[in-house]
Amino acid sequence: MEPLDYLEHFLYRVSGAQATVQAPRCLREHSGLSECDLCVKNCPVQSIDLRGGVHVLSHCTGCGVCLAVCPVSAFDLNGAAAGQLLSRAASILRRCRSLSITCERSADVASADLVLPCLARLDETVVLGVLALGAQKLSLTRGPCGACPYTEAMPRYRRTLDRMRRWSRALSRAAEITEVGEGEESPERSQESKAVGPDRRAFFAWVRSEGMQLMASLLDDFSQGLHGRRSVGGVSLPLRNRLLPHVLKKLGVGEEDIPYDPEGPCAELLLDEVKCNGCEACVRICPTKAIVRRDDAEVFRLGLEVSRCVNCALCLDACIPNALTYRQGLSLRAVAMANPKVLVEKPYLRCSRCEARFLWSEGVESGRLCSACHFLADLERSPTIPDGAGGAAAEIPE
Repeated sequence: MEPLDYLEHFLYRVSGAQATVQAPRCLREHSGLSECDLCVKNCPVQSIDLRGGVHVLSHCTGCGVCLAVCPVSAFDLNGAAAGQLLSRAASILRRCRSLSITCERSADVASADLVLPCLARLDETVVLGVLALGAQKLSLTRGPCGACPYTEAMPRYRRTLDRMRRWSRALSRAAEITEVGEGEESPERSQESKAVGPDRRAFFAWVRSEGMQLMASLLDDFSQGLHGRRSVGGVSLPLRNRLLPHVLKKLGVGEEDIPYDPEGPCAELLLDEVKCNGCEACVRICPTKAIVRRDDAEVFRLGLEVSRCVNCALCLDACIPNALTYRQGLSLRAVAMANPKVLVEKPYLRCSRCEARFLWSEGVESGRLCSACHFLADLERSPTIPDGAGGAAAEIPE
């Protein structure tokens, strides 16, 4: 490596171009049931290692894809965090009602409003946040994807873009989202670029200097906790899930559902109250406390706050009677309202033998006996059991 290469490598590291990870936030650290490997599957340069915890390797190029795919926002990247991107967007949208976003390898970097390491960094927080800030048009310009080292990330970007267009169509204040290849430009964007004037470079320098302070002044509802994650009820909640209710309220949502997406930021659950035995495994394992127990002396209730759900599926893995399933639709109104919806409301039974409370489960003919007393009753109805030699039967002691 030449001396200039060493200097470039040093400046690259100092500039914070590599992603960082807060390992305690990782779903694998939260529960041994988790087999989440979205960061590994989607990293285009294979720079994430899950052996012995989650680690970002030294050859990370800072594309930012891990920020978009991690359901619990365990990763961070200086300059590509959602709060920083929205802060810059807020500054730009004070001057015009359109926003252009491109990648750092595009030839349109000089004229773009926001430059990302890769367009695959985009997620719901950034796209919907830009629309909530007042953008009437959002233009995405691809770079030379065929020659890009991040080519493997593009299918994910395509799926995210399709999902965002579906979400946008379900909003009252829908905006136009267009995508063009490198070198292409819509006439509308060309006119707006000329109207901005020659002071663009100085203006962007001012935007960078203002940073999060400007975002906080324009978005009071969004400003809390933009650096990192805020603890809600003692549980750390990703920025994506904190912002979405505010964004959707501002954009306006109707009653119609959008299709459930396994890569989306939220999900709705269905619970079979016949199968549910009230073990509360789903409550204990949920990393964001989206599933909550609502105490009542006579009725067992579970509620789901859809906006807090990160679509990690840990509750489905932990449910032994398989009472939980994903609903094949998502209500954006349920996300925006951020109020718990009832999953199950099931009255307790009182054991006729020990008077303990219990829930009846499918396939158990209890005769109003709890599971422990039902087992004892079965033993009492069986007067003998075979002995170990297979000979005479032995009496069961009273």
